[in-house]
Amino acid sequence: MEGRDVRGIAQTGTGKTAAFALPILHRLEASTPVNGPRRTRVFWVVAPTRELAAQIR
Repeated sequence: MEGRDVRGIAQTGTGKTAAFALPILHRLEASTPVNGPRRTRVFWVVAPTRELAAQIR
């Protein structure tokens, strides 16, 4: 949450992707104006294998 680098190693299915995605979503929600215009945002999620890419798609 403080913008520092993090390295996580764990078995498949333990929530590693959520551990990275949830803080990002929290920051986006906090930075969105309540009554202002909504901006379109584009995100890239990089996965090291096809199998992982299929899981997070």
